[in-house]
Amino acid sequence: MDRQRIRLAVLGSTGSIGTQTLDVVSRLRDIGYDIDVVALAAGHNAQRLLEQISLYRPRIVSVADEETSRPIRDGCPANVEVVFGESGLQTIVERDDIDVVLNALVGAIGLPPTLQALRSGHRVALANKESLVIGGDWVRAELRGDTNRLLPVDSEHNAVWQCMRAGAADEVRRIILTASGGSLRDTPIEALPSVTPEQALSHPNWEMGRRITIDSATMVNKGFEVIEAHHLFDLPYDRIDVLIHPSSTMHAMVEYVDGSWIAEMASADMRLPIQYALTHPHRVDSGLSRLPMQTVDTLRLHPVDESRYPAYVSVLNAAKQGGSSLAAMNAADEILVQRFLAGQIRLPDIGSGLAFVLDQWLDLPEAQKFPPITESATPLLTIDRWARSLIKAWTGSRTNTDSHRP
Repeated sequence: MDRQRIRLAVLGSTGSIGTQTLDVVSRLRDIGYDIDVVALAAGHNAQRLLEQISLYRPRIVSVADEETSRPIRDGCPANVEVVFGESGLQTIVERDDIDVVLNALVGAIGLPPTLQALRSGHRVALANKESLVIGGDWVRAELRGDTNRLLPVDSEHNAVWQCMRAGAADEVRRIILTASGGSLRDTPIEALPSVTPEQALSHPNWEMGRRITIDSATMVNKGFEVIEAHHLFDLPYDRIDVLIHPSSTMHAMVEYVDGSWIAEMASADMRLPIQYALTHPHRVDSGLSRLPMQTVDTLRLHPVDESRYPAYVSVLNAAKQGGSSLAAMNAADEILVQRFLAGQIRLPDIGSGLAFVLDQWLDLPEAQKFPPITESATPLLTIDRWARSLIKAWTGSRTNTDSHRP
């Protein structure tokens, strides 16, 4: 990638990662990078998108639906093309005037643009975890061995990526992802059924969206990150470990075969991994706060207490099954988090619900559990819809063993 010329598309531009990406773009422009924001894609936040259009002057923007596109068409310059829906995302990622697609979409909707962007020859800076969680085999098939086109943005995977510059891939013994333990890591287990959404949303270290903050509290997010690491770094699950690290200053470690450990440490600011993904393999001054050296004295690490995080265990159990199981788990988790935030279920019910969906998935026909890898992700999205429907009707009891088919 040219050190000072990047033609960029940002999918999910009005969300947390998208807005931080555009802040990084502004900072890089200030130090001489020529970053052309060719395209922006957002959901329903028309006001924020219009502000971004004014600042970054993209040539094309996409929104969730036709209704949201109307105020965008009325409020942006006439030379900006406005598209919408899944076809709008496809139009963006198929353009030939883009070098990097930063995919910060939330949910399964992010998988098809990742596949199409890779198919179109672009680099993908990936912050959409569902692309690898539910479609990792599909993404790897599109890469055809050229892993340099997939740039990890999540802080832990970005950290592993940096650590792995210290040696060859076949010299890596294992990697360790760190986890904060979430907002409830010190809450007694017996008190978890009484936790309110407000308590669960109060993360001690990171500012994140609502779903990912709850997923941090249940460690579902860390289970998904293990799956992402498996696909990103082509390591079996038994060589990927997780340790609780409350201060979130060490983001990952890589152990090499000679016994050496390489760790990445930085302040808890997502703009750092975003910048590294955009400027890789170069490093430039971020202008962001630096990690104080005295932080080294607080590097506490301890194993995950699986009795505290049953949802994490369910995700890893699904990972061992493979196939479409993770499409089901991701979809179910999204609905379970929504139901918890709405006060319909308790926090521990998220783990019970995921275990229920996995049990039901195991009863599906083999063709649905292990669909062939093709250019289309339709079989995965079919399982996604099945799991959403199933868990919306779930009452919290695992005694119902009726058969369900997508």
